Amino acid sequence: MNSGWQYSPAPVARTSGVNCLVSGLVGVVTVVGASPRAATVLLVLAVAWCALGIYMIAAAPVLSRRLYLAMHLSGLTSIALFCTAAGGEIAAMSGVFLQLLLVTPAFIVLPNRIAWRTTVLNALYVAYLGAVVGGIHPVLVINAQLVLVAIAISAAWVQSVASTSEIDHLTQLANRRRLTRELDARPGTVASGKIDAIAVVDIDRFKVINDDHGHAAGDRALEIVSSALRNCLPPQYLLSRSGGDEFTVLCITGTAAELRDAVDRVRTELPRDVTISVGVASRQDGEAARATLARADRALYESKNLGRNRTTVHE
Repeated sequence: MNSGWQYSPAPVARTSGVNCLVSGLVGVVTVVGASPRAATVLLVLAVAWCALGIYMIAAAPVLSRRLYLAMHLSGLTSIALFCTAAGGEIAAMSGVFLQLLLVTPAFIVLPNRIAWRTTVLNALYVAYLGAVVGGIHPVLVINAQLVLVAIAISAAWVQSVASTSEIDHLTQLANRRRLTRELDARPGTVASGKIDAIAVVDIDRFKVINDDHGHAAGDRALEIVSSALRNCLPPQYLLSRSGGDEFTVLCITGTAAELRDAVDRVRTELPRDVTISVGVASRQDGEAARATLARADRALYESKNLGRNRTTVHE
């Protein structure tokens, strides 16, 4: 299903920022308390991690997603550096505990495929701390690994429940709740979170279909149109059923002309007795996503006024 990014950028960035901040604090405490070799260098690194974490928390909505994930992984891994510098069972146990504590919110906001890769890295990390740094009993290391797997499974279940609540059960597209969240999460200010164009698709004379042929025919028309949208539009577009007979398409990467052409191809998939009217608007510089949606709505009504079964682009 065309779904786009599953979670809004800000929570991912803030989670990564918290991980960096805690990693830095761990480093400060380790260096001050244990006075390891290269203490000055480690202290500067730890303070830098603290500053980076604070920056990521404060500037969450305007950062690159790749930076979020890179900082998340490297921030957690930096704890290993500080624990290794301190050495001993206490430092290793503290690192394992912090790892399990910090990884819980991270797994909930990270996409599943990344979370499971992170699980493998974290398992290796815990094994390293337990066996190499602190010489912890293997039973304790295995227990920590089991806790890590349990956290990952629980986070996957939470993600599954959350994603199900944002799917329209009839069409299997995103519902209005998901659309609203995407519009709020993508202000259009950075390449990683922008919306290039929006299309609003409406089934022509849908009320007549329901009144003359019954609600089953109306549901069938919705299924036909949603299937055509899914088949004809690129997978990076977010498709949603935003109203009774209305669909909204968020074009994450592309132009209004490309979106118009893609939506026009949908008509070739539809039977003769089902037609659609479409309004398309391209996001203007500095424009909020909701303002782009409002212009696409106006273009849709222009298509209706011009006789339906056509696409109008709002310039």
